[in-house]
Amino acid sequence: MKFLVYRTSQGVTSPQPPCPGAARGDEAPAWPGEYVWHVELNGLDDLVKFLADNGGALGMFTPEEGEEHPVIEIFDDDEGEEE
Repeated sequence: MKFLVYRTSQGVTSPQPPCPGAARGDEAPAWPGEYVWHVELNGLDDLVKFLADNGGALGMFTPEEGEEHPVIEIFDDDEGEEE
């Protein structure tokens, strides 16, 4: 199953991959030079391993209208912390 994947600190589009193994998708029309990223997982075991390997907190969302793939959002460990 193919998932759109992104990191909260980078947003849905970014020039760098949000995690190891992410494959670059199409360039975002509104943000030249930034891309959406996907991961392909072959089943529940792959999904569980992906979630464990990318630690912190993760959110999974069903596709909204106009979206082709479900979404995995990686919440950064430092999200919301004051410096």
